[in-house]
Amino acid sequence: MTSEPPTSPGGPASARIAAEQVNFPRPLKGSASQHLVVTMLADYWRGSAAWLPSRLIVSLAGSLGLSSSATSTALSRLAGRDVLEQSNAGRTSRYRFTPEAKARLDVGVGQIGGFGSEERRWDGMWTVVAFTVPESSREMRDLLRSRLKWLGFAPLYGAVWVSAWDTADELEDSCRHLGVENYAIFRTPEAELRGRPLIAAWDLEDVRRQYGPFIDTYGQKARTLDPQQLSGAEAFRLRTEVIDAWRAFPWEDPGLPPELLPREFPLFEARRIFVTLYNSLAATAAAYVEETAVRLAPELAGEIQAFRVRA
Repeated sequence: MTSEPPTSPGGPASARIAAEQVNFPRPLKGSASQHLVVTMLADYWRGSAAWLPSRLIVSLAGSLGLSSSATSTALSRLAGRDVLEQSNAGRTSRYRFTPEAKARLDVGVGQIGGFGSEERRWDGMWTVVAFTVPESSREMRDLLRSRLKWLGFAPLYGAVWVSAWDTADELEDSCRHLGVENYAIFRTPEAELRGRPLIAAWDLEDVRRQYGPFIDTYGQKARTLDPQQLSGAEAFRLRTEVIDAWRAFPWEDPGLPPELLPREFPLFEARRIFVTLYNSLAATAAAYVEETAVRLAPELAGEIQAFRVRA
């Protein structure tokens, strides 16, 4: 995984929004086969255009506890979502990310890898959007709300959403793309606000609670783990589990500036655990993936790269 900060995606608006429309499975608490397959492939082949034979994917997914039938079903469904493209070479099915999915991953991986980092500084300004979407356009409204949540917004009132970050340009692009016409976006400084504090748009105790299981599950491992004592398969499985669990948090936590959070907010401890495990297991896990590829798909030798995140 790359270490880009979780800021705006960059690039032409039309291409950026087209990438965002790729129907990735939504991260959930508790791994599912599609999430694990996407995580695994993005971890080691996100930057590659090589076709991956299904036998290799099935073998690696088996190390994550997925059956061959579950993996095959996941691959078929991911192809149906336009996350993967599929090709046949003789009797062998092959897969790789679609160009749109790779563009979406470039954005999402940067956001997930940088999520919880204390490097990003708040300028003391809030972004506010008010909008009206007719009841007859319920699908448009649902898409807009989903997009708002991904950008870190929360509803202060039904159709008034707020974010602590400057995402006005991205939001305006999304409104135009979705066909939302009745909206107003503005920025306002914290010092000029009156009435209900904008931080009240979030239930911080609910956000706090979501990190407990992650810290309980992986905290001790991060403190005591010696990667040299793990087999390649064990390192590969643990690293994939950690990132698959971590990638769900940006959906539920808006990534508020540290200045707005209570002291010792558990997000920061969870991030330290994630970074420690994910990075320290990279070499051992990548060696295992390389060995498996050499055995089952030797043409992929040298195509594997284990991504890391900034501490």
